[in-house]
Amino acid sequence: MNQKNKRSHRLYIRLSESEYQLIQSKAQQSGINISEFVRRAAFRREIPQPLPPINLDAYRQLGQIKLELYRMGINLNQITKDCHSSVQLGNPAIINPEEIELYQQNLHQINVNLTKIASVVTNLPFDETTTQSQE
Repeated sequence: MNQKNKRSHRLYIRLSESEYQLIQSKAQQSGINISEFVRRAAFRREIPQPLPPINLDAYRQLGQIKLELYRMGINLNQITKDCHSSVQLGNPAIINPEEIELYQQNLHQINVNLTKIASVVTNLPFDETTTQSQE
């Protein structure tokens, strides 16, 4: 901090216990100290919004989706490699119908998981029939 902006003055104010607790709580939720919170409020600068608590169920669902997408990427790479190898050997590219079925199953499972996450986020009950009707 340069000399011009050095904070050399103190400001003393009196607060009731409830006022102090409220300011302290808001500063803590925002992840800044009380002095910074009061400065930002006084100068009408942006105060960081508190981070919402992590929803562990939604977090687990996202982890499951990440894993499924990773597996699908591996399968896609294998299919692509097989197609390229076939073409280089002068053979037609043949795609295994079982692999296509596996992709359809994986996509359905991702759809189910996304619907579950949406139900957690919106606090609405999970309805598996909505994912089945989209097939």
